[in-house]
This record gives sequence, C-alpha cells and structure tokens, in this order.
Amino acid sequence: MATTKSVDASLWWDPFTDLLTELENLSPSSELPTSLVNKLKENHSWLLGSVSLFKPPSQKSREALDSQQLQIGSHQLTIQPRLKELATKISSSLCLDEVQSYILVERSCEHDTSDLVALEPLHLKAMLQYYIERQCVLKCIRQIFMLSLYAEDGSKVDQSLKEIMQKLISEGLENGLLSVIESLLSATYPESMDVDVFSLWAEEMLIEDNLVLDILFLAYYESFCTCDGKQWKNLCLLYQRMISGACNFGKLAISSEAVQSIYHAKVQLLLILIETLYLENLLQMIHDETPFREGNISLTVSDIQEVDAIISTFDAFETKESGPLILTWAVFLCLISSLPDKQEHDVLMEIDHVGYVRQAFGAASLSYFDEILHSDLLKDSEGPIAGSRSVLRTFVSAFIASYEISLQLEDNNLKLILNILGEIYQGEESLCVQFWDRDSFIDGPVRCLLYNLEGEFPFRTVELIYLLSALSEGAWPAECVYKFLDKSVGLSTLVDLRVNLEYDINSRIVETRLPMSVPGLEGLEIPGNTRGHVLKFINDNSALVRWEFTQSGVLVLLLRVAQEMYPDGSEEVLATLGLFSRLVTFNKDVCYSLMSIGDTFHGKDITGLNVAEIICTLVKNLSPNRSGALMMSMGVNILAMMLNCCPSRVIPTVLKTNIFDVALKMNPFSSDSDALSSGSWLLSGRLAKLLLIDCEHNDSSFPLAVSVLEFTIQLLEKGIENDFLLALVIFCIQYVLVNHEYWKYKVRHFRWKVTLKVLEFVKTCILSISHSPKMGDIVRDLLLCDSSVHSALFRIVCITTPALEKLYVSRMYGVMEIEGLQLAICSVLDIFSLLFDLSKDALPGYPIFHQAVLSSATKPIPVVTAIISLISFSWNPKIQFGAVSALSMLLLTADDLQPYMSANACFGLDDKQIADFRKSIALIISEQSPLNEDLIANTFKMLASAAYYQPAFLLAIVDSKDNTAEVASGSLGPKGENLLDTLVVYIGKSSEMIKSQPKMLLNVMDFLMALWQGASQFINVVEHLKKSENFWSQLSTCISVTLSTDPLLSSYRYQCQADILQMMSLEMFLQKKVLHPEIIRKTSELSKSSNAEKADDNHDGPRDILSAWCNNSVLSDLIKSYASCEYDNDKYLKAQVSAALFSVQAIENLRNDCTGSLSSSLVEKLSNLGRKLHDLPAFSELLSQYRQQRYREEKKLKSLIMSDLYYYMKGEFEGRKIEHKLFKELFQFLLESKFLESYQNKEAENLSIHAKNVLLFDYTRLEKDLGIDLWDVSEWKGLKKDAETMLYHMKDVNSMLILSNSKLLALKALTTMLPVYDEDLRWKANIGGGLSERLISSCIEHICQSLHEATESSLQSTDSSNHTLHFLEAQAELLLHFLKFIQRKQSFPSSILIIKTITSSLKSIKDSNSLKLLLMSLLSCINSPSFKSIKNESEVTDVFSRLLPILCNFIEPVDHFTLSISTIDLVIKTLSTPTTWFPIIQEHLKGQNVIKKLPDKKYSNSVPVILKFLLTFARVRKGAEMLVNMGFFSSLRVLLDENEKEKEKIWGLGFAVVSMILYSLKDSPSASDTLDYVISCFILEKPDFISYCLNTPNFAPILDKKKRARPESQTSLTDLKETQHTLLLICMLAKHENLWSKSMKKEMDVELRERSIRLLAFISRGPESNSRSGWFLSLSSSNAVVVKDKMGNTDGCDADMAAIEVYKIAFYVLKFLCLQADAAAKRAEEVGFVDVAHFPDLPMPDILHGLQDQGIAIVRELCEEGKKLRPETEGLCILLIQITEKCLYLEFCVSQVCGIRPVMGRLEDFSKELKLFFTATKEHVFLEDWVKSLKQISSYVYPGIGLLQTEGCL
Repeated sequence: MATTKSVDASLWWDPFTDLLTELENLSPSSELPTSLVNKLKENHSWLLGSVSLFKPPSQKSREALDSQQLQIGSHQLTIQPRLKELATKISSSLCLDEVQSYILVERSCEHDTSDLVALEPLHLKAMLQYYIERQCVLKCIRQIFMLSLYAEDGSKVDQSLKEIMQKLISEGLENGLLSVIESLLSATYPESMDVDVFSLWAEEMLIEDNLVLDILFLAYYESFCTCDGKQWKNLCLLYQRMISGACNFGKLAISSEAVQSIYHAKVQLLLILIETLYLENLLQMIHDETPFREGNISLTVSDIQEVDAIISTFDAFETKESGPLILTWAVFLCLISSLPDKQEHDVLMEIDHVGYVRQAFGAASLSYFDEILHSDLLKDSEGPIAGSRSVLRTFVSAFIASYEISLQLEDNNLKLILNILGEIYQGEESLCVQFWDRDSFIDGPVRCLLYNLEGEFPFRTVELIYLLSALSEGAWPAECVYKFLDKSVGLSTLVDLRVNLEYDINSRIVETRLPMSVPGLEGLEIPGNTRGHVLKFINDNSALVRWEFTQSGVLVLLLRVAQEMYPDGSEEVLATLGLFSRLVTFNKDVCYSLMSIGDTFHGKDITGLNVAEIICTLVKNLSPNRSGALMMSMGVNILAMMLNCCPSRVIPTVLKTNIFDVALKMNPFSSDSDALSSGSWLLSGRLAKLLLIDCEHNDSSFPLAVSVLEFTIQLLEKGIENDFLLALVIFCIQYVLVNHEYWKYKVRHFRWKVTLKVLEFVKTCILSISHSPKMGDIVRDLLLCDSSVHSALFRIVCITTPALEKLYVSRMYGVMEIEGLQLAICSVLDIFSLLFDLSKDALPGYPIFHQAVLSSATKPIPVVTAIISLISFSWNPKIQFGAVSALSMLLLTADDLQPYMSANACFGLDDKQIADFRKSIALIISEQSPLNEDLIANTFKMLASAAYYQPAFLLAIVDSKDNTAEVASGSLGPKGENLLDTLVVYIGKSSEMIKSQPKMLLNVMDFLMALWQGASQFINVVEHLKKSENFWSQLSTCISVTLSTDPLLSSYRYQCQADILQMMSLEMFLQKKVLHPEIIRKTSELSKSSNAEKADDNHDGPRDILSAWCNNSVLSDLIKSYASCEYDNDKYLKAQVSAALFSVQAIENLRNDCTGSLSSSLVEKLSNLGRKLHDLPAFSELLSQYRQQRYREEKKLKSLIMSDLYYYMKGEFEGRKIEHKLFKELFQFLLESKFLESYQNKEAENLSIHAKNVLLFDYTRLEKDLGIDLWDVSEWKGLKKDAETMLYHMKDVNSMLILSNSKLLALKALTTMLPVYDEDLRWKANIGGGLSERLISSCIEHICQSLHEATESSLQSTDSSNHTLHFLEAQAELLLHFLKFIQRKQSFPSSILIIKTITSSLKSIKDSNSLKLLLMSLLSCINSPSFKSIKNESEVTDVFSRLLPILCNFIEPVDHFTLSISTIDLVIKTLSTPTTWFPIIQEHLKGQNVIKKLPDKKYSNSVPVILKFLLTFARVRKGAEMLVNMGFFSSLRVLLDENEKEKEKIWGLGFAVVSMILYSLKDSPSASDTLDYVISCFILEKPDFISYCLNTPNFAPILDKKKRARPESQTSLTDLKETQHTLLLICMLAKHENLWSKSMKKEMDVELRERSIRLLAFISRGPESNSRSGWFLSLSSSNAVVVKDKMGNTDGCDADMAAIEVYKIAFYVLKFLCLQADAAAKRAEEVGFVDVAHFPDLPMPDILHGLQDQGIAIVRELCEEGKKLRPETEGLCILLIQITEKCLYLEFCVSQVCGIRPVMGRLEDFSKELKLFFTATKEHVFLEDWVKSLKQISSYVYPGIGLLQTEGCL
C-alpha cells in the first residue's frame, strides 16, 4: 500500500498565468465574473504574501518527497523518482522548497515531449517557469490596481476590486511589498546555481524589483494607502541605497536590459517619493489658504526636520539621481513656507530651500526630468504611464508656482521647462483634459505660464505653439487650443516709440495716430487710434507693445506661413504645421473651422486666405532636406485631414499645384490601355528622396510615408479618379510597398508604422476597385500580376509560429517591433482574403498571384505552409483569425484553379505539418471562450470550405481512422484531442447555442451540411458523427426554438434550421439511394448482431423525427413560420422616400456650391441627378407656373420648387399622398432614379454560405461618402436629420432582407424535405404521412394565406432585387410539393381555397418560374379526389368560371402553354354542363392559335396535350363545328406529314379527336362532306399506319424465369389507346354504309377486316391458352403480363388498365365487324338472297366462343364478390356483356350465312355458364337491361337455350 505524507497546504499554488490572462482580458467597463471573483478569493493569501510564499528548502519537505504520494491540502501528487531527482536539484539552485520545486517540475513536464532522461532542458524550463510564476503573481496584483485605476466610478468592477484591494491593504500588503523589495535588493547569487544562468537570475530579480515598485506606486498614487513620515524616510533611505550603490544593483548590471531595468527602478522609486510628498495637496492648501495644521499633509514638522537631515546628506554633484529629489524637496519646502499662519511652522522657515534649488540647478537636475520623459521608460513600460506623467506634471506645476520663471529668450530654463511640459502633456489626453478644465487648480501655474507666453504673441510664437501642440491631445483639448488661438485678445509687436505714436510714460499706454503695419505680416494692419500697453522695453527707443486689436491667432499663424520666404529653415513654420497637423488629426470640427476661417480674413490688398492653397504651395516648394521632409509630412497630413472634411474644396487646389510633381507620358484612360505599364505614370524623384531623408533623420510621430499614404487613402475613399491619383497609387504600390522595408529608420519601430499604413492603403485600393470603373482594372491587374508586390507581402507573412514565438526571447527585437510585425501579418492575411475574392472576377487562367501563393518554391517559405502554421499562433487570436480566413479563400481558389494546378491535395504539407494543423484546429474549436467566438466561427467556415472545395484536404485534417469509439454527447477527452469529438460536443449543446450563440451554431451547421452534401467522400466521418448519442434528436430540438425579436438573431436561427432540415433530407436520400442496400446486406450477414440493429436504428433517425412532426402540429407550425414573407414594401419605400428627401435638399445645397464633406463620387451622383430632375418636362412646367405667380429670378424659382417638392415628399413620407400631378411626376422620377441601389453590395457576413447574391445597402460606405460626422459645423447641419433618417431606414431594410432571406433558406429546405420524405414513405409502404385532415387543412390555409400576402406585396414592390418574387416562387414550390406529399388528399374546401388563391396570384404574377409552379399546383389540385364527387356544384362553377379566363391568357408563352391547356382541359371535364364553360372558352381562348400550334415545332412536346384538350372540346357540337371551321383537319394532316417518324405517338389521339368531331356532327348538314374528307385524308392516304395500329399487341408474359423476352419492342398502354382510337374512327366511318362502300377501296376494306379478325383472335386466346377468365386472371397471378411503356419501364401498377384497354379494342373490333355484317345483311335483304362470295369475312366460332367465355366468367366473378360495385367495375361489367352480345350476334350471322352449327357440347357448356352468370347478376339492378338483351340474342344463337328457359333451367 502506497505511503502518503501531508505537508503545509500553503505550499500549493494554482498557475498564476491563467489568472493573469483573465485579469488582462477583463475590460474596466465590464462586470467582474463570479468565477474570477472566486479565484481571487481563493488566491488571497498568495496575493497578500506574493513571492514571499515561495518558501526556502526545508527538511520536512525533503523527507515528504521520499513518500510515494503527497497530500498538499486538497491536492494529491504521486511522486515519480526521476522528477524527484530533478526537483531536488532545482530546489538547491533556486533556494526553493522541495515540494514546490516538485510541483514546478511536474507542471513543466505536462506539455513537454522530450525524453526525461535528458534533464538539462527540462531543468532550465522549470527554472524559467519558476520566475514566470513569481512575476505573474506580482503582475496579478498590479493588474488589480490598474483595473481599479481605469474602472469607472461606481461600476461593479470598481466596487469588487476595491473590496479586494482594501482587504489586501488592510492586511499589510504595503509592508509585505516593502519587505519583498528589501529582500530583492539584498539578494545574492545562489552558490549552487550554475554560472550559465546568472544573467537569467539577474534580469529576473530586476524585473521583480520593478513590478513591486509599480504596485507601490499605484497604491500610493490611487491613495489606497498613505505614506507617513516614517515610511517616507524608509523609502528615501532605500533610494539613497539604490543611487549610491549600497544594494546589489552594481552586481546585477550585466547587460543593457539589466541596466535599463535598474534605471527604471530608480526612476520609479523617485516618482513614488515625489508622489508621497503630496504636492497636489499643498497646492490645494495654498489655493484655499489653508494653514499647515489644518492641511492634509502626512509629514509632521518633526518628520520634515528629520527628512531634511537625510536630504542634506545628498549631493547632486556626486550622484545626478540625487538632484531631482533635492529639487523636489526644495519645492515642497517652498510651498510649505507659502502657507498662511507661518508662526505655526516657523521652525521650517529656517530651512534654506533656495540653497537646495541652487544646488539642483547647478547640477542641471531639472534636465533629469527631461531625460526621464525622453527615455523609453514611459514608452515601453507596462506600468502606470499616465500616473507617472501626472506626478511629473504636479511637480512642474508646483515648481512654477514656487519660483518665478523668466520669459527671457536667453533663459534656457524656460525652454527646458517648456520641453518637459510638452513631453508630459503630449500623448496623455487625460492630462490635457484636466489642463483645459478651469476647475483644475493643479494646472493653474502652467496656465499662467501659457497666458504669459500668449501675451507676447505674435512677437514670440515658437514657444507658445510648442506648448499648445502638447496641450492639444484629444478631441476636446484640440478644440480648446483652437478656440484659445482664435479668440486671442490682442497682438504684441515690436514698435519704434519715436514714430507716429502717442506715449504716456506714467501709464505706459501707447496709441497709434495712423494705421500701422504688423512686422512680418504683410497685409495686416493695426488701425489708427488703437491703444496698446508696453510690455517691456527692448532699448531706449524700442518696446514690445500689446495692442488692443483683436485678431484671430489662427489667421495670424496662417498669414505668417503663407508669407514665409524661406520655410525650410523656419522653426516657426515647422511648429505651426505641427500644431495644425495635430489639431486637424484630433478634431474634425477644428479641421473644418480651419478651412473656413480663411474666408473671413480681410486685410490690406488681401481678401480671404485659402488654407489648402497655402499648404499646397508650401509642400510644393520644400527642399529635399530634413526639415523639408518633416514639413512635408505635416503639410500632407493636414491636406489629408482637410480632404476628409471637404474634398471638393481641396482636390482642385491639390491638382492645380501638383504637389508631388506628377508627370504623365500618356492618358491611362485612353482606349489603348493594353500597352500601359508602370512607366506611364511618373513622379519626380523629389518625393522618393524626401521619404528616404525623413525615415533616416526624423523621429516625428507623423512620418512622411505615413502622411503620403493617408493622403492617398483619403483620395481613394472620396471616389476620385484622375491621373494624379493613379500616379500616386502606383507610386505607393510599386515604390513604397516594395521598398520601404529596405529604408534606414532613425527609430526602428517606425518601419512598422509605415508597413501598417501601406498595407492599409493596399486594402483600401482593393475595396475601391468595385466602385472605381476607370482605375479599378489597372490597380487590380497590378496587384494580381506584379511579382514584386507579391514578394513584399510574402516577406511579411511567410513566417512560422515557432519563429514568431522565438522573437519574444530574442534581444534583437523590441516589443513594439514584435507588435508591429504581428499587426502587419494580420493585415497581409486580410489582403490575401480580399485578393482571393477579387480574383474570382478578374483575369482568366492562372494569375501570377495564385501561382506564387500556391507554389511550393515561394521564399522564404511556401505561403500555404506559413498560413497553416500561423493558425496555431495562440498568442495572438487576430493572426489566427486572419490565417483561417485566408485559408478559407485559398481552398476555394485552389478549387477554381484545379485545371492549372499540379500540387497534391494537401498543398505539399507533410504528415507532421498535417498533424500539427489538426491539433491546432481542435484546440481552437475546443476553446469555447467568448473572446475567441469569432475565431471559432471562422474556423468552422474554413472547415466547411475545405469540405466543399478540397475534400481530400479535409479528410487529412479529420483523420477519422482512429475515431472508432462510441461518442457520448458532451464527453470530451483532453482538450483538442479529437476534432470530431469536439464537434460532437457542439452538437450536444446545439439546443443551448441556438438561443445564446446562434451565429456560432450556424457555422457549425454549415460545416455539418458540407459533410452531408459530400457524404460519398466523408462516409466514415458522417457515420462517426451519427453514432453519437441522440444525434438527430439533439439537432431537431433546434427546429422548435422560439425566434427572437432581434432580426439578426432570428436570421441566424432560421439559417441553422435550414441547414438541419437539409441535412435530414440528405440523410433520408442517402438511406434510400446509398446506405439502404448496404444496411440490408450487413443485416442479412449479421442478423444476430446488435450493432447492426443499432446502426439501422440510427439511420431511421430523420424519418422517425419527421413522422413525429406529422403526427403533431410541428409541421404545421413550421409551414406557418417559414411560409410567411418578412419582406415589407413599406419599409423599402420609406427608405426610398427618405433618400429622395435627402437628395432634394442635397441637390439644392450643391447648386449653391456647398459641397461640405461629401465625397467627389457622391457629389457627381447628386449633381447628375439634379440636372436630370431640372430637365424634366414636369419641372419646366412648374417653372412656367411659378413665373406666372410673379416670381422672376430663375435661381430662386428653382429653389422654391425644390422646397415645395421637399414638403410634398415629406407628406408622402408621413402618409399623405401627393395629389399634385407635376410634383407627383418629380417624386416618381426620384423614386425610380435608383439612388440607393448604387450603394448595394452582396452580403457575406451575416448569411450562410448557401445564401447567394443577397444585395444589401452598404450604408457604411454611404455614411463615409456623406461625412455626416462633420455636418454639425458646416452648412449641411440642417440636412443631418434627413441623412440620419435615410441611413436608419437603410439599416432597417437590411435587417428585413437578412431575416427574409434566412427564412427563404428555411422555406426552401422544408420544401426540399417533403418530396424526399414522400419518396421515403412510399419506399416503406407508409402512405399518407400521418397527417390528419385538420392538420392538412391548417397547413394549406397557412400556405395560401402567405401566398396571397406575398402576391399583394409583389404588386407594390419597388425592390429591384425581386426578393418578393423569389419568396413567392418558394411558396409556390412548397404548395406543389405539399400537395404531392399528402397525395392530393386535401378536403374539398381546401381545394377551393387553393384554386381561389392561385387564381388571385395568376392575375398579378409575371415571374415565369412562379407561374409554372402555380399552374402545376393548380393542375394537381383539380386532379385530386376532392373533385371526383362534387357536392356544391354552384361553388365549383363559380370558382372555375373565374379561373378559365385567366388560364386562357397563359396559352401564348411557350413555357406555360402545356400546363395551361392541360388545366383548362381538366377544368372543363370537371364541369358537368358545357353551357357553363363553352361561352368562356369561346370568348377568351383563341382556338385558331391553339390549332396552329399543332404543326409548330416549338410546341412539339405539347401536341398530345393539345389533342386531348381538342378531344374534350369536340364533345360539344359547337366546339366540333369551331374546330372544323378553324382548319383542324388540315393542321392535323400537316402535323402527321411533318412528323412521319413519330406519327404513331400522335395518330391515335388525332383519330380520337376526328372521331369525336364526327360524332358531334352526326346530324349536321355538313356531316357527309366531313366524312368524305376524313376517309380520303386519314384512311386512304395512310394505309400503312392503319395497318400498324391494327397489329396484334406484343406482350411479354413471364411464364418462366429462364425464358428470355422477345427482342421486339413491346406494346405500351399508349399503343393500346392508339389502336382503340383508330378502331373508333373506323367504326364511326363504317356507320355510314353508303359513304364507306363508295369511298373505300375493296383491297383496303378486306385488309381492315382481316387485321381486325386477327386482332380479335389474339384477344380471344388470352395470355394463357384455355383461360376462361381472360386477361384479368393472368394479370393478378404470379405469371403476370408485364406491360411496358415506350422507354421500357415496367407499368405493373397499370396492369388492370391494360386489360381494360384490350377489351375496349375487342369491343370496337366487334362493333366494326357487326357494322360490316349488318350492311351485308341489309344488302341481302334488298336483293332477296345472300351473296356468299361478297359477304364480308367474319371470325370463326372458336374465336367468338373464347371472348364469350371470358366475358361471362369475368362478369360473374366480379358480381359474386359483393352487392355494391364501384363505378369503374360497373362500367367494366357492361363492356364485357356488350362484347359477349356482339360475339353472339356475329356467331348468329356465321351460322345463318355459312350454315355452321355449334360443336357438340357447346350448348350444354354455354348454358351451364350462362345459368351461373344469370344467378350472379340477379342482385345487380344496373345490369337488368343488358342481361335481358343478352338472353334474347342467346336464344337466337342457341335455340336450345330457349327450351331450357321454358323448363325453368334458366
């Protein structure tokens, strides 16, 4: 049994890396998660004790490791000998407790795959992990303080953290940290530690020093604890030790990084000492005149004396770090001495603070503060930078308040103080905001300094401008600076007191007698009689005077810049440009005001200042030197910002001055554009030279390259297209992008500023291609075909994850460089995605870009390899996101370029790379963190893309070979272990995710859909997923989820449901077509195996679920939810009207030359719209009318009309219709102008990958084009409300379209499911689907209601995308499939509702596809059983009477002709009386056009349908007459002649129509002519086909499986009907004996009889010899006759119909022969004898006997089955009795003419059968007359039967 030892629970700690990550990811404005609060409470002891809880080695811990198991509180460890050995070694090296050392080693081994025998790497790893843990616990404490610092007052985060901090402070955190810092400063290198790791130990110690000092600084700065006199003395002594070398700093300074850390620690402690003197409180006391005793000062008088004694020992000349503290102490003493009631602290007055100041200034201690601000300390530090600057700000302010600051030019201290102030305020918006807050007393002294400098403006400008530049950080401070300058109360100039001045020596007042020019400002004059005050005398005759003349300081500065002769060397111009550059960057309102202010200037000979022209001229004339580059950078940045504010005012000036010296060799937009190359657009070398100079020599925050790129971006975004921009774009791409990485940079990380901006520029170029018709093609070709551009991008992105991770431990790269590289990688990955998407519509073939991306030879590594590797870079989720997106597009592109590619399916990746990639993907999707939600969603998108376009690649990723174990929902093993198992977890949570994370679930469902669509390739993956517990049930729970009121959330849920329904459909299809045969095979082989049964059960999942839906209301609810169209015409119309309202006002503004911040492209669109509007006749008519109202001025007339139009449209927007005709025309023109449609694009983000071509409004681009955020300060302010209304309605329409398209996807999925389910049910012999009549009616009602609403909506729709029509088409398809699904078993009221709804829709819809579907649904509905027995005849008549005229209108389009004619035919067959339908058809149907379509080849497929309709139409005599008069016979004759090869397909139907015409016209006067025409044209001219139709049928009886069917083509049902129709026509003609005998040739007549007799003999024999039950018995037996159609398909289900058709043929043959015999008998009667030689041939008795026996036997059997027979059966009985009767009639003729008597025994057999027959038919009343007739003819043929009757036998 294992031994277990327990040790102190405090030795255990949870990894602080995870806690730190959670704290760093926490937003100050968010709520503190409960889990995090609990973690902080659990780790309270460690947060309080920090690194001191890492204990030294102990004997007890050493002995505890000898046990097999170790109990540490609630945690238990199993001791492994090899790890124990390493833990012991580490314990001695780190002076760390043995148990804690073991914990470190074990955690280091968790993710280490190296052999444990090689202990050295693991030893170093464990040591590094130890220091990481120590630093993380300190960083956690610091982060808690930082969060509290930035949390909003009163927020939940603020309250929670303060409670935690107060508890830590109250329990002694401050003293604990001071103890830690003391121990760290006195720490010595462990003797047992290897010398090789000394540098690691030293740097880690210094890092911890700084972390502790950071925490102490935050604690004091935020007043979480107060530093009293004793504590301050301790800190002061600690500082003395640091700077004097009494601590271990000297030993630790072994590297540049260590030296920097030591410097950081000294500065941080100095700042703590300054902060804890509470100078801010002293300033407040002086401001409030509070005495020393009443003030909030932590130091007592005695404390101050003791501290002074310590400070007096410092020597600023020996250690420069002493000087700042000495100077601070002097300021403190000076402020103390300034407090009231000095007698209370008179002892302190004796301290010589001035001596301290002199010593500090003598040692240049003030410059130490400047050094601090210029160092990297406040740039690269992770600590409280703003707090450090705030402390320094307080010190400088107190210093200014304590000592007089000279404004003399020669005073370097002034410049130093101004530099320090500039560094403090610049970059810290919070400090700038405090400065401009008048209530901030701390900044009071600095404000006084500012006002003193402003008093000498513009005589002394540079210092003022530099200070104002620093104070302009942020939007509001920039506004304050601008207003401060703009509202300057006077001007200060140097004047000669001897010239034209009145001077009062006593008051020092000066007054001008005449206007006086301002030196250096040509055109600006001080008016005469202006008074001024002498500020100071320069000499006896000159003085600096402040004039009481108000002039904007901004204008003065602009004028100085404009008139500077040599700007390159002017510090003032440089400072002014810097100030203006910062102002316009931080505040766009200020930018607009700056552009407008020049218009207000009126000086001598100068009216107005064009700011843009001043800047452009300056930039144009700058020399290529350092200052020129700096000025150009600032000037171009100002132009870029102005371009953003008012492009129409800046662009003409820029083009006019040609600031970059663009030279064009040729016009790039000419027709000969194929010859263009990059050499066609040239920039002078000046710009390139200035770029190089700026990078190498300047360290400005506005690098010139960044400014030029930003300027170009603004030009692109404003929709400009001209030669200047094209040259600039190509320069930025081919020079800046390609070469910038090779430039020399004064500041290394500035390279990444340029890189990021040039990549932003490239993205802007790509995005602008779609709406830049002229430039777009050139830019696209350049980006896709220039290999130098590709190489520049590849050099950034072609890096692997290990290489990126190594940068963090490399001393060659700083943090900012690493961050810059990572941001650049993100940008390049975004560019790749855009280029892949762009190339779809770009060049044909295989573009160079794709060759390079997909090439394995790309340097430094293949792009695909880099992208796949970057997906695993978990340190930066943004890189992972970009890499996944790029890979998704790459997979699609690789599929498109498959014909050109030779690479393998896995892009050249080896097995290890594939395995690493698989692991990365599994890790990503298993991290279900809200922070990574977008990354996870994008990863599923990528997997779906792989499934669709690169299935082999996906199979390599999934690697399902090991996924054979059963998977339980939610049971995930180790994180990231298996991709499919992780996917199953998502499926298990689908019911929760569809409510909380529907967008995430949508991406999961899209991936599953891709798998099911490619199931043939992913069969193992699919099977593995389905084996998970309740797979289909879990998915189906998402279907019934209640939808949200949020349109976007609802759209995601609809799309999820669409995917699930499609998956279920695919699964059912797979079961039947693919999986079912395999399942049957396996089941037969493994019938006893439970696994096989389980597999079969799983396959039944979708069917079972759908069956359950049919048994309850789920299906009805789905139809109700999906079928209703969300599209609202009113919303779309409101968007259009709001756009028209804005357009009218915008057009009017543009007429007044007010372009505001509108982009050039938008200005052009609105200007063109305005011109077209003014050119309308209606507008001209309104002008005439307004002139008659005494309005004369043309411009005012137009403005008045536009104003009236606006208010008319405003009324329309509010619901009042425009009645005025002319204004209505103008309004309609604006609606039809499609202004909004120019801002439509395809949606990709919020819709499934299955939703294609969904156009949404790009309101973001329109918002940019409007520049609406600047309208508050421009003349466009009055239009802002209308513009915002327009944007709001555009967003509203977008939400509606997204929701409606999502619902459309769901509707289509449900529609697709029904036919698959229907087929599935038939396959399982479960007809009906389980839907009750109530549910069927409910579903139909929902569909019809939605269809009606969609139809009404389509009539009013103004949407050019025809979204309503798409939805209507889907609804029509749903109706059609639903009718098939229920097998047309809807009730009669439901059928009427369907017909009414479709009738209404047919009136309105023009869409071809929708019409086709509606007509098919209508045909299916009318053909349903509900119309077989109509109870309410009047309602049906009324409905059909409204339907017929509409159907008649659809016979012209070829697409709808067949359906329309078929439906009309069915309708008129349904209506009982021709008087109902015939007048409608006669009026609305152009019958002649229908007949003409018979020979028309376009309608060849419709010929059978036309003939069937004409057959129905010919049943009415008037209809038959119309057909004859309209030329039906001639059209039919042409049809048969032109379709000679295929005439047998239409001959029978044609003959049927002819027969029906003849029948209907039998009593007509023209009947004989018609008969003659028919005989001559259709009988005599077509003898071959008549013979063909009378051939005996070729059936294939399956009597023996070994016998082969005959190779001849077999007779189909159609052939039987054609034979029947041919015989019918012959019978119709043979009735007219005279005409028949006259017209028919003898040979033809004989052949007809012979063929008829042979056909009759064939039918008499039956399929089996001696079969008395005829064809029916055979058809119902196992030896069934197989009837095939023309395609050879078996029509087994129509076997009974085939038998009936055979007997109908027999009936018509007998009828024809009877007519022939009857005619011959009449001739014999006329002449008195029978001419046997000319008597027609008749069948032999045995043929007739066979038919008699079949007829009697079949009728008897049918009658014996039951008393009540179906109508069809009754008709069959009558038919067979008629056949029997005619057979007896012919037998009687044969016996009479030929003298043939019945064979022996025939009478007895026949009598016996007849007796049984009469007995069976006795109960069936409908046969009485037919039986009576049969008895009569029987008695004639067999006289013996009459004898039997008299005997009672019959």
